[in-house]
Amino acid sequence: MESLLTLSIGEFRAVELSLRLNLALIGMTSLLMLLGITCTAPRYRLPLIISGVALLGAAWFESGVWMAWKEAFELAGTSYCVTGHLLGSEDRIIAWSLGVPAIFFCFGLLQAPGGNAGHHFLKKLSIAALALAIVAPFSSTAALALVIYIGWILCVHLPKQIRGTHLIMATRFSLGCIALGLLLMFLGGFHLLPSGGMASGVLMRGEILRSLIDLLSLVVPAATLLIGVLTLPEEKAAE
Repeated sequence: MESLLTLSIGEFRAVELSLRLNLALIGMTSLLMLLGITCTAPRYRLPLIISGVALLGAAWFESGVWMAWKEAFELAGTSYCVTGHLLGSEDRIIAWSLGVPAIFFCFGLLQAPGGNAGHHFLKKLSIAALALAIVAPFSSTAALALVIYIGWILCVHLPKQIRGTHLIMATRFSLGCIALGLLLMFLGGFHLLPSGGMASGVLMRGEILRSLIDLLSLVVPAATLLIGVLTLPEEKAAE
């Protein structure tokens, strides 16, 4: 009896490589953030610690996605056949819900001024980020709405003391990457992206697309946050 789904060796390896690369980049970015606390001012270390630990958790769940992919197929001659094990899609969702809200909160933590204005700003942002972490595994539509709301808090509804800083540009760039990742996810969910005619092609392109979404949502914003933190001491010294 033939398997319901088979992948060529090249297709299987392409997906596995994208998953391994995704896991490595998330883990490396997390370690760089934690190592970055050794060369930054004390007031900037907490955002690096929070985001670094959150990305470590995301990397752990991304490793579950990779392991699930390896268990879902076995080599049979010149192709890979399904084994009946499920792919780790829920691990990828949890990784997103751990990393993205933490990155948003850390951007706000870096920008928040002292006093009542900063306290009120961080309170609204922390509530929205916590809600995003909770609802993201259950509803992508609610997650998108919360991302838009957090973007409004970080980019529009700002205390006057922090408008015009270079961190605003970094925040907007990161928000754009995350929004692009969500857009790709919705387009893929509604089959509006080219995916190939055969089931094997659809599966391969879908997994590679999800890896790209994770890079846009986790690695790029985290790297932007790290670069923003590392340039803050110079900017303050110049002032």
